[in-house]
Amino acid sequence: MSSFKLLIVMLGLCLSISFSATTISAQSKILRADATNPASSSAMLLTVLGKIYPREIGVSLQINTGQALTRSVLKLGTGDLDMIHMVPQIIPWLKAGSKMYKKGLQERAKKAYAESRAIFGFPASAIHIIVWQDSGIKKLNDLKGKVVYMGPPAGGFYNQASSYVKAVTGLDPKKDYKAIRLPWGQGMQAMLDGQIDVFFRPTAVGSAVINQIGAKKKFYLLGAGDAADSKKWKNVMIKRLLNENTIIPAGTYRNQVGGDVRTTAANNSILVRKGMSDDLVYKMVKTMWENIDEIHKSASVLKTLNINKPFAGVNLPLHPGAIKYYREVGTSIPASLLP
Repeated sequence: MSSFKLLIVMLGLCLSISFSATTISAQSKILRADATNPASSSAMLLTVLGKIYPREIGVSLQINTGQALTRSVLKLGTGDLDMIHMVPQIIPWLKAGSKMYKKGLQERAKKAYAESRAIFGFPASAIHIIVWQDSGIKKLNDLKGKVVYMGPPAGGFYNQASSYVKAVTGLDPKKDYKAIRLPWGQGMQAMLDGQIDVFFRPTAVGSAVINQIGAKKKFYLLGAGDAADSKKWKNVMIKRLLNENTIIPAGTYRNQVGGDVRTTAANNSILVRKGMSDDLVYKMVKTMWENIDEIHKSASVLKTLNINKPFAGVNLPLHPGAIKYYREVGTSIPASLLP
């Protein structure tokens, strides 16, 4: 073969490879997602969707776990992320630029609120309140003067935990007990090392995280008890924080002692960028609900996803692509969730 003919063949081969790579790239889209602890049900859901989406709609999820949602949502607002899970109590702070966004982050927070849209919500985690059996602590009123772990310093869980205690007991973290805020892993280790009296952790009922504690010795789970029927509890935990009541059954965990525990289930919503195409979001929502049996079978903690309650905890307008799907299947959409 002459040098000229060889050159023509090589050029043709390079063009063919380049065209194939371009075609593959066009067909496969990567969405960037943030999540908190990989053991959380929301992170697990994103992981499962990361297996379903490539197969069904040619979209991959690049998931970064161990993140603080209060920061991740800011990245969603700037387009550096495509998808995150979010707790409802952060949304009003984001909209107003208040709480942790008050100093130097107000404009970024307000932009993030404007650029974020919800696609669905679900009860993601029950609040577990753990004390060792030999601690002498039997009820939430016994927290007075104790050292209490209430989540990471940059997260929104502290507001959930302190509101829970105040709604049941009236105790204030600024004067009645010492609230400790550490990253999740450090908080767990502090509890196992005996440096914490009371350990708050939001996680799905049956979570392996709580069994890690039970592997050490016997423990009690504290709860709201009859206070879960009170007007104050309903106003704070259900109406303001958009949670719902749930029960952690006796014997759920290794070395758990005591009976059933009434507590609160913290809802999570899944958010996407407002600028994502309506068609893509429609396919994402449709694919998730059409594969819900597979999702339920993948992990027992994901059985709280319910097509009959797709807006649990959602307090941000829905993306138009999601609205198209819900209208298509006849789901009633609250007026407050329409853009």
